[in-house]
Amino acid sequence: MSKLARANYLNYSAVNPPQYSMDQVKIGVLHMGLGAFHRAHQAVFFDRLLRSGNLNYGICGVSQRSSTVADSMNAQDCLYTVNAQDGQANTPTIIGALREARYFPRDLERILEIARSPDLKMITLTVSEKAYRSDDASQLPQRLVTILRARYESGLPGIAVISCDNLPSNGAFTRKIILDVITEKSSGFFEWVNTQIRFPNSMVDRIVPAITSKSIDDFEQRYGYRDDSLISTEPYNEWVIEDDALSQDLTPAGIRFVPRVAPYELTKIRLFNGNHSTLAYISQLCGIEYVHEAIIDSAIAPFVSRLQEEELGLSFKPPHDIALKEYARTVRKRVSNPTLLHRAEQIAMDGSQKLPQRLFSPANDLLQLGLPTQRISMAIAAWVHFLATKDQVNDPLADQLQPLARLSEPMSAVSQTLGFAQLATKVNPALFPMIAAWLEKLRSTPIKEVLIELERGSV
Repeated sequence: MSKLARANYLNYSAVNPPQYSMDQVKIGVLHMGLGAFHRAHQAVFFDRLLRSGNLNYGICGVSQRSSTVADSMNAQDCLYTVNAQDGQANTPTIIGALREARYFPRDLERILEIARSPDLKMITLTVSEKAYRSDDASQLPQRLVTILRARYESGLPGIAVISCDNLPSNGAFTRKIILDVITEKSSGFFEWVNTQIRFPNSMVDRIVPAITSKSIDDFEQRYGYRDDSLISTEPYNEWVIEDDALSQDLTPAGIRFVPRVAPYELTKIRLFNGNHSTLAYISQLCGIEYVHEAIIDSAIAPFVSRLQEEELGLSFKPPHDIALKEYARTVRKRVSNPTLLHRAEQIAMDGSQKLPQRLFSPANDLLQLGLPTQRISMAIAAWVHFLATKDQVNDPLADQLQPLARLSEPMSAVSQTLGFAQLATKVNPALFPMIAAWLEKLRSTPIKEVLIELERGSV
């Protein structure tokens, strides 16, 4: 069978190929972090825009850690398929918004050429929480400064830089990091970034599990072409951005612009991501491979729903247009989608970078509000127990945290692990006794039994 490419994509009418002229598409978006999430999320919105007739928002995607993804995309003329699945039906779409795939620093000359172009309107980012390090020239902040400097030296106007990572106030956070990295604080460049570059906060939401070779093979048999960059995802797709001059162009693509992103961000980070991480660690501790299996497990489901609705959902003030219990039910339905095959191991990665905003901050807020914290304390204890019991943990702080989590006395394990200096948010020590009590219980009792006892009110 043929491999997807410019020469044949229009032949596959069953997968909704783009009809716009790709030769007329201008590069209006420089995206840092050419992973599956970007291709399943932001690129889909920009593809809608191109299909509507606005050809000013083609994407140059930049791989940063390896050339593998960029090379794979170029082998298919940067075309790929997003297959939205919900257990009822498949809705595949060939995406043409990604017009160039580059690798930093190999393709730096072309990346800087795009930065100097008047066609460029925005830089978007999906690089994960751990990539925002300002002490390493190979990480995102220094690279962004290099790109922005090239634009400044060309005398062009400022643009928007939009982080799409799960960081609280991600735009403000990115702005601060970039300004910190610029050493010449009194320079014209610093002033230009400070006053002309816009960093609107944003919130993104779509479940994008890692693709499997079987999924690629099955898709090829069904639709008649080979797509080694195939993405399977859910139908749900949301992008909310703080009010910005881009809204006039981007709203028709389904992107929402709001005065304040923070309430939407907290809703998603706490009720979706906090729930997702909790499920991942519970699944890892009881040998469940996929989170959709865990969320319908009779021992786990009651705990998860009450964690969402009675603790996480009460830890903040939601947006006026979101009903929290309905939102929580929607999250549970999305996570239970059996077609996604989202591995708990994948979600459990980098807990030290994710949990400060997903679980630690809401736990502290609940404590301050005088509200129940026993389920969120259990979730945090599950993470500590996960660190202690797994031989291999994919986390940048694993080497430091695992010995602490394995300390024999539960209170010491909890206080040392959760008090570790490099954690972005520390859990309030007033919660340590409850977390330590759960950890002690988990060390002697299978986690499903502990959850059943908790929901029966017998522990």
